[in-house]
Amino acid sequence: MNTRQKGRAFVKKVIERLKEIDSGTYEIVGSGAGKEKGDLRAPLFDMVGEGKDQKQLAMREWTRQSEKEGLGYNKTFLAWRHPDSPSANPDIRIDISIEFFIELLKKSKEPKTAERQLQSGEKWKIQRLVQSAKEVMKLYDP
Repeated sequence: MNTRQKGRAFVKKVIERLKEIDSGTYEIVGSGAGKEKGDLRAPLFDMVGEGKDQKQLAMREWTRQSEKEGLGYNKTFLAWRHPDSPSANPDIRIDISIEFFIELLKKSKEPKTAERQLQSGEKWKIQRLVQSAKEVMKLYDP
């Protein structure tokens, strides 16, 4: 497995974990070559991420790359494999700015509500369900 394949395999593992929270998380294929930068995106949180699976840590370089690829977002993150863990089953670590970390902590302390953002198409499905229920109710309403 070459370096590029190894990197993509790691990014896919990060995406698999992030999809547990944001099902819209996706890999930015050919990142750096097009308009979208970074290795992955978690749209629900408006986050841009860079993934690194290397034996030698280069945090300064990686952090700079993550910030550059984030194109000014303060919601950038760096996902990296702890070097003592195997690539096949990596100990994935996330590096974020203190500002972003504080923002996440504040959100975790906010009161929980039953409401959530509707995903694309869900609003239409709910409206269709309500309309169908109304039509059924008319059939049985004396």
